[in-house]
Amino acid sequence: MYIASKDNPKIKLYTKLATSKKSREENALFVLEGARLCSEAIGRWKEKKLDIHSVFSTQKALDKYPEYIDSTLFTSRSETFHIVDEKVSEKLGETKNSQGVYIIGGMSNNILSDETLKHDGKYLVMNNLQDPGNVGTILRTCDAVGADGVIMTNNCCDLYNPKTLRSAMGSLFRLNVFVCDDFSEVCEVLKKCNIKTYAAVVDRDAQAVDKTDFSHGVAVVIGNEGRGIQKEDVALCDSRLTIKMQGNIESLNAAMAAGIILWEMKRSD
Repeated sequence: MYIASKDNPKIKLYTKLATSKKSREENALFVLEGARLCSEAIGRWKEKKLDIHSVFSTQKALDKYPEYIDSTLFTSRSETFHIVDEKVSEKLGETKNSQGVYIIGGMSNNILSDETLKHDGKYLVMNNLQDPGNVGTILRTCDAVGADGVIMTNNCCDLYNPKTLRSAMGSLFRLNVFVCDDFSEVCEVLKKCNIKTYAAVVDRDAQAVDKTDFSHGVAVVIGNEGRGIQKEDVALCDSRLTIKMQGNIESLNAAMAAGIILWEMKRSD
């Protein structure tokens, strides 16, 4: 199907989802932009691990990125795949020099429970992180080291914010990600699984991360970029750990700290 009008209902839906968290939540849909990222999503769709509502591409993009986008899909599955006019693409594009490939996809519905977690798994818990770039980078790092999953809690920023998805660079489609706003509930589920919880804190008296035993099921909690983990949430964790630093440095960026901790977690495997 060829779309030439910016007023097409599917184009209007895309722009709404791209700019409104409320709209994403109400429709349980999100948007992606970029040839490689959309290719990752189409791959998961083929594996029946992701629902795809619509795919849009300019003809120019189909010709330019054949290694990412299979042009036969746009003729064999016209109800899902649409070629769009360049002017329509300009309306959809949020990035500078957009590649002209876009997707509307269905949100995953991973339920956090003692049945959906590996009892000897390695998990990263994001507690009230607000920067989409940090969240995306942490997702990529979890993917890179082979973490068993990520739990987002205590009102983290929107997982399906387009900035988060771009920063994650497709890692969302390869990770088990759970969203549960109630941190106490998260701790209860982890306790049922005998997964030990560590609060990552800036405190010289806390256990050093490189001296911590990660050979069992473990979940490390990373807190808010500015405030860290609230005291009441630290109290819910089994123990505290810290990254010992030298010089005048008191703390690290949340994504950097998560990367160091994740490396230590997986090094014990």
